[in-house]
Amino acid sequence: MIDQILVNIQTLVSEGKKCLVVFDLDSTLFDVSPRIEKILKDFAADPENQKNFPDQVPLFANIKMAHTDWGFTNALQRAGLDGHHPAFQDAVMQYWKSHFFSNDYLKYDKPVEGALEYVQAVLKAGADIAYLTGRDVHRMEPGTTRQLQQWNLPLGNQATLFVKPDKSMDDAEYKTDWFLADSRKGYAKVYFFDNEPVILNLMGKKCPHVESIFFDSTHSGKAEPPPDLPRIMNFVLNQRNS
Repeated sequence: MIDQILVNIQTLVSEGKKCLVVFDLDSTLFDVSPRIEKILKDFAADPENQKNFPDQVPLFANIKMAHTDWGFTNALQRAGLDGHHPAFQDAVMQYWKSHFFSNDYLKYDKPVEGALEYVQAVLKAGADIAYLTGRDVHRMEPGTTRQLQQWNLPLGNQATLFVKPDKSMDDAEYKTDWFLADSRKGYAKVYFFDNEPVILNLMGKKCPHVESIFFDSTHSGKAEPPPDLPRIMNFVLNQRNS
């Protein structure tokens, strides 16, 4: 299916038409589980946390994130942390929030299988590229730019990063409004890859002209993905993805 998108782009570009391919970042182009695992390990290495939570911190040695985890709760449970200690749970949550939504830990994310090659193939086919993320400008834009550069993902005339102007903005509303902006109306075809069903459901209502693809990795669980959307689990070309 993703192979066909490249063919479609090449055909439209050869006819003098413009195409846009939009990629979400977290849990779409990038697996964030290494970031979360590093944050949890650093929590356990903090002397203050070792003093305050002597029974819990040793169990962090067993923590292993999976790319299908949403947040860190399942990883803690697998390591033997039962979630029955509110002060501990609150401390982990606050530590995770302050570090996950920051520039410093983005370097630990890993591209999902085939992602780097596919983005380059989209660019070579002649489409414009946008990275459209719920990360916000104040806490995460510099780190996100460095992350894209770290993995040699295109940035420049044909590839642009878009982050939320403010962290308080709703991700789904921000993204759908972005697609409806006048500057996005000159494209003959627009494709959008995202892992969050809440966003994809709203896209279907507000932006039916956009061809959305569900990236089946992990999500908030607040909604089911639209059943009619194609779904992929990686960006590897020349194989059956959906």
